[in-house]
Amino acid sequence: MTDLPTALLLHGQPGTGGDWAGVAAELRGRFDVLAPDRPGYGTSALPAGGFAHNARAAVGVLDDAGVDRAVVAGHSWGAGVALAMAQQYADRVRAVVLVCPVTPADRPGRVDRALAGRRAGPMLARAGFLGAGVALARPALRRRLELLVPGADPSRWPELRRAWRSFWVEQRALLDDLPTLRGDVPVPVTVVVGARDHVTDPRIARRYASTIGAQLVEVAGAGHLLPMQRPAEVARAIEAATGASSGGR
Repeated sequence: MTDLPTALLLHGQPGTGGDWAGVAAELRGRFDVLAPDRPGYGTSALPAGGFAHNARAAVGVLDDAGVDRAVVAGHSWGAGVALAMAQQYADRVRAVVLVCPVTPADRPGRVDRALAGRRAGPMLARAGFLGAGVALARPALRRRLELLVPGADPSRWPELRRAWRSFWVEQRALLDDLPTLRGDVPVPVTVVVGARDHVTDPRIARRYASTIGAQLVEVAGAGHLLPMQRPAEVARAIEAATGASSGGR
């Protein structure tokens, strides 16, 4: 690694490190960027698991790269991993950037509970991923999606067809692990919300940011796939969080 600060980018559920391609490109030259595939996805050899399991894996990524501390950005479910890292491995985290995040203030709804079910959950996940794979095989639809998420790496999308079981495991963890993230976050936190996010509620994210004294960044006209839709704005939030953390822990 170089003398540049390091940004560790943690994708959501489902996803791959390719979801951060646009953000990584925006940060190039100012950061060393690590955008791994989380356990259970893409090229990761680790099984899927909960937030603590993912936090340990993310620290392993830093160890393998020879990095002591990083700004950790997490998207959606990956934001829970970023919080777990900050709470369990604060000495490895300069600052946290939570993008369209799940937070300890969230209350999983009916759909989340159905997808986490021990019987119906795996069937629903498998059917959903099969349907998505069929849809992505249609060139016209794929081209439209590529235009909607210019910051994504579409070459990685086919890898997600096999990820239905990892998705279900993480749904179980979403219900079980969110309460474990309660408490103070011992590093600077920035919360970035898309004003039109219909997956994670921006109102809850705003309240959470106010409760913990986090910096709040709101991106007008953006939805849940913020790192892929508006990579430049997310990159600016990461860079600002790095500056805010300098001289601090």
